[in-house]
Amino acid sequence: MGKYKQRDRIAQLVSWGHWFTFANIILCLLIGVFYLETALPAQTSIAAGYLMVSWLGHFAFLPFVFFIVLIFPLCLLVPYSRILRGYAAIIASIGIFALILDALFFRQYGFHLNTYSLTQLAADAEEWFAGGSFVMLLLLMLGFLVILGIELILANLTWKRHPQLQAKRIGKISAGVFIVAFIISHSSHIWADATLYSPITQQDDLFPASYPTTAKSLMTRHGWISVERFQSSHDRLTGSQQLAVRYPTSPLLCSKESVEHGVSVITFTTLSAESLARLNAEIPALTQHAQQHLGHRSVSDASYNLLFGTPDVYIESIRYQNLQPAYFNVLNDFAVTPNLFASAHFDSSELPNSLQSKVQPWQPSRLHGNNLQIIFAAENDIDSAITYLQNIPTNQRVIITGLVANSGLNNVLMPQAEHLQVPLLSMNMVLVPRTLSALEDIMPTALSSYMNCADDFRSFTNGVNLKETTREFPRVLSIKPYLYIFEANQTTVIDQNGEMQLFSVDGELMPGAVPPTPVFINSLRELQRFGG
Repeated sequence: MGKYKQRDRIAQLVSWGHWFTFANIILCLLIGVFYLETALPAQTSIAAGYLMVSWLGHFAFLPFVFFIVLIFPLCLLVPYSRILRGYAAIIASIGIFALILDALFFRQYGFHLNTYSLTQLAADAEEWFAGGSFVMLLLLMLGFLVILGIELILANLTWKRHPQLQAKRIGKISAGVFIVAFIISHSSHIWADATLYSPITQQDDLFPASYPTTAKSLMTRHGWISVERFQSSHDRLTGSQQLAVRYPTSPLLCSKESVEHGVSVITFTTLSAESLARLNAEIPALTQHAQQHLGHRSVSDASYNLLFGTPDVYIESIRYQNLQPAYFNVLNDFAVTPNLFASAHFDSSELPNSLQSKVQPWQPSRLHGNNLQIIFAAENDIDSAITYLQNIPTNQRVIITGLVANSGLNNVLMPQAEHLQVPLLSMNMVLVPRTLSALEDIMPTALSSYMNCADDFRSFTNGVNLKETTREFPRVLSIKPYLYIFEANQTTVIDQNGEMQLFSVDGELMPGAVPPTPVFINSLRELQRFGG
């Protein structure tokens, strides 16, 4: 008799576990709506249908796995309802808590929870206000206790109402719907993956614990490559990808700095070792900086990147809209004139069309007070630059950079970042030692002498002020036809078909290595900040 009672008790607990799991499936489906809201608009009716059946199947499958792996064995080994209800409530609370946290994090950052994302969350909390990470921890603990209370209520309610629930047919019908949705979604994904049907495959990273993402699927989802590029490689190195620009992203809110000196930005198309040695010998006050300072592969792209501070994927949109650098109006409001000069041998047609009417011939002997002077010079005009530097006031701030590395000029066959390195020098300006800098950092550094902006210039540039200490890595740069993602211990180089190569800090190729998905997604989001 005792054996039959034991069997009946186990059967009752297993049946209760099904209903408790069903209640958590409903909770998961509700939480899953947060992910649906972040999904890209479905391009086709097939993609829209796939999204819905995937939502049903995926968020039904997650609680079911928890039941099979963590609760069902305990129904057989420890068939005591009070113990099992408490244990199941704790397990379900952990799962629901993690899912809610992941959903909120995904809405904010665009990637799912992992050790990197938790570190990112804590760092951002500290940036919001001092002690933010501690407050966040308290809120997380409170949230978990609330969820635990809800799960205990569900566990006890489904146990007490178990006889009534058993009499209902909704359980069998719902189970059938979830199973069919799960099968259809996975079958559809197999077909989409085989045929490269991007409206479905670009949803791979939408739900947690779903299909593994790749650089191609992420870049397709974020609009960086089209399905045609996904399918073929004939335009691998064309560098044709362009995005519409929204520049600046918001009005510049800047206050004027007290200025007792002018700032000169001198750029050379290229700067050879011989010319660099001459500069240092003739102008001892110059400081040459040892960090990896990156230029571009073309003078035209380099001048856009330096003046506007935005990635080169926006160049065509800037040209089409005939935009001018956002800081020009602010400088004029502060009674500071931004002067553009071209040396005798510099081809001014390389400069943005909207600014060519403002370009003046450079006269090295002529000074311009406390105004901003941006000088574009050919390497053949090195003597003019030396004359100019010898005549400027002793307190004049100077930044000197090359635009294109000699080895990187129009060379797309050498993707490594070291082939893009150009010299960086300064005078009367203390720059914080860094590992990496780029052309887009030049104007924020120069402008910091004239203005202080509420968002540290982020409304018009991806660059940073080299006079201030900021977090260096990870950092993303677009230098056509590649995207570069720099981390402290590796560099990822991605072409516009989503093919990637990873290099160590020593420049060695790392076969099979991939960047962390959160770093990859954050990099795409940073590049897309100015997307219109």
